[in-house]
Amino acid sequence: MPDGTGGSAPPKAEETFAGLRHEFLEDASEEIRNLLSFLHEAVNGNRPAGEVLVEARRVAVMLSGGASGYELPLVGVAAQRFDDYIASMTESSPPALSDLAAYAETLLDLLAEPDGNEETPAALMRRLPAKGEFKVDEIILRDTEVLLVMQPGIATRVIERELQECGYRVTTVANSFKALEFAARTFPDLMIISAVMPDLEGIDLAIGLKAMPATRNISTAVITSLDEDDPKLAHLPATVPIIHKSSSFGDDLAQALQDQFLL
Repeated sequence: MPDGTGGSAPPKAEETFAGLRHEFLEDASEEIRNLLSFLHEAVNGNRPAGEVLVEARRVAVMLSGGASGYELPLVGVAAQRFDDYIASMTESSPPALSDLAAYAETLLDLLAEPDGNEETPAALMRRLPAKGEFKVDEIILRDTEVLLVMQPGIATRVIERELQECGYRVTTVANSFKALEFAARTFPDLMIISAVMPDLEGIDLAIGLKAMPATRNISTAVITSLDEDDPKLAHLPATVPIIHKSSSFGDDLAQALQDQFLL
């Protein structure tokens, strides 16, 4: 008889999980195929692009939640990037819709082979389309991934644009716990973290990243409106530069990028 002390899950529980996971994979694949059909119609002018964006956002959120519950790390990374890409879109154009189709096709491939793919989350993130409304001839594109950990708002959009104008690929995450998981899987080249975040403060996140062997080599900066002598900032490691939300923002950002050998 079971002794109630834990251990491996009973066979029936494992079978139930496997069945639910298989059902999720099939349902998610069908959702992606429908989305690709919608995208094709939008490119040809037969469906409003705004309607497709709403559907794409719904699918991205569904995939992100399911990937976490059913142990699908690659799907989770692609879904997070997909959701962030959609959230950044202010207007639709055929090239943007083509990028959405590229995300959808990648997700469909990942759902078809959820366990046999040897690609790392970091490599997957770096081959997915980057968000931004700049033409290739306007900026020098860099193979540099920046993870921006900030709440949605005007300040976040300004910082995103500054980084995109420098040619960096930017992913924005609005939750510190999700950012920690995403960073540990994808190893971005730089993390810029808001000092004040809900649930887990950005300063604590930065300290934790530098304390853990798995993430301590990720270049990390903190952005804040706190005064320079605020005692909270004193806890940051010396290797974490501070970017101030003030008139010195541009200089601080440039210095942080230079200190991390990213400029």
